[in-house]
Amino acid sequence: MRVVVAILWAVAGAVWALEEDSVGALYDEHFPPLHPNCTQSLTDLLLLRQEVQLKELKQAEQESAGILREMVHVLNDIKGALTQNHTSAEASCPASFRKFGDTCLYLAKDVSVNWAAARLFCQDFGGDLAHALGYVKTSAPGKKIDVWVGGTDIAKEGEWRWVSGEDMPRGTPFWGDYNYEREPNELTDANCAILHGHDDYLLHDVSCDKKSHPLCGSALRGRASGKGSIPAYMSGGWALREGGGERSYPPERR
Repeated sequence: MRVVVAILWAVAGAVWALEEDSVGALYDEHFPPLHPNCTQSLTDLLLLRQEVQLKELKQAEQESAGILREMVHVLNDIKGALTQNHTSAEASCPASFRKFGDTCLYLAKDVSVNWAAARLFCQDFGGDLAHALGYVKTSAPGKKIDVWVGGTDIAKEGEWRWVSGEDMPRGTPFWGDYNYEREPNELTDANCAILHGHDDYLLHDVSCDKKSHPLCGSALRGRASGKGSIPAYMSGGWALREGGGERSYPPERR
């Protein structure tokens, strides 16, 4: 009996050994161990995939930036066209004039005439002597010059008005001084206003026969006239309509 049991255990052990070897061989056949080169290849594949994704993102970013640049160019073109149309339609100045605020100005640096001739000179351009006090400081040539503006007290001694009929400003910082006295000094033969180059282009009253350079003013083209006084450029002077009446400057000298 013991011999039979021993034989059975021997047979069972042999069968188990054969099965173990068969299973191990089958596993090794279908699941071989990873080679070091295989691990490196997987890492390279992942890196390559990331590189491709980065290139795609970069390309998409460049395309978006290009679209934005094109949009900016289009908007700039539209803005330029609108600005050009607005300027040409509502804020253009005659030839030789420069836009200054809400008016057009022309400083005739090569013309030196008396006050009356200066008015006629400006009227030939469709304007008149201006009353823009700050323009000359930035537009005058390097040398100091005297500049005619549209101010006078010819109508009534001591009552200084622009050719538009408006009262001129008085005192500092508009008028300069002469012999330590503030202009205008009310001399009867000094009835026209200049911007005096040697006094930082402040106003001075001088003889209307003095020769100086005209500062001409003209309205912006295409802009509707505002309310109030309505100027009309005339060969004989400036006409100002006030409440249905009309008076002209300059009147005849007394």
